[in-house]
Amino acid sequence: MSISYSSHEVRVSDRVNRRHHPLVVESEPLQYRGRRGGGLDRDGMTVCQSTDDRSEAFSLVHRMYLRTGLTGDNVQGMRVIPHHLLDTTDVMVSRRDGVVDFTVTLVRDGELGLPAESLFPAEIDSMRSCGVKLAEVSCMASQCDRLTQRERLDMLVKMMSLTVRVARRRGVDRLLLAVHPRHAKAYQKMFGCIPCTDVKRYDAVEGNPAVLCLHDFARLDRERYLFYDRIYGTEHEPWKLDGPRMTSAEKEYFKKRVLKSVDSFVPMAA
Repeated sequence: MSISYSSHEVRVSDRVNRRHHPLVVESEPLQYRGRRGGGLDRDGMTVCQSTDDRSEAFSLVHRMYLRTGLTGDNVQGMRVIPHHLLDTTDVMVSRRDGVVDFTVTLVRDGELGLPAESLFPAEIDSMRSCGVKLAEVSCMASQCDRLTQRERLDMLVKMMSLTVRVARRRGVDRLLLAVHPRHAKAYQKMFGCIPCTDVKRYDAVEGNPAVLCLHDFARLDRERYLFYDRIYGTEHEPWKLDGPRMTSAEKEYFKKRVLKSVDSFVPMAA
């Protein structure tokens, strides 16, 4: 999949190998399981509100990474990283027809640092030493094979809007994203994310390359970018931005599903 630009719009086309794009997952949808005592409506975007939300999000990430050759299979069928168990991590989900079809994880700098430090330790430590509050956009996955090109783009923008608003609500100054180099220009054009490192190859995922991109809120509030107005033009109810923390029982449940090998960890956002 490639992303092309004109002066008026960004169009997503399928002329390039679809299986390597982070927004494409061709797999059977999970069945919707109803909520008890309220929570997220059948459709919508929010920070995870339940164990079901998290389970489906982690399953979607696993399927996408497995499909694109970034990870091996596992018996749990989930991709859970140690950062997911921390209260400084938020997992966002979008539901369509009752199914989680998009997820993004926002990891704030904390006890375990940031996932991308496995590739870019010096660069991230340098930013941290300046006193700015960092967070990383990670574990992005989407099941959008049934959507049109315009719907895919619209969903990406809306989820980025939710992610940005959650980050700013948590007091974050800068977002970091480790992305494939061929996607970096698209993220820069659409969301102002500037590459800030050299490209590095990650042996644990068959040599796939990654580059670290920076989204600085203060600078981009001044300079803006293509979808700035759409990112901040959507209002989100407070409960959708906050979400309940994992309970002790949930942490024990997902702890058993955390990736065992550090070498198999992939910090890619896209």
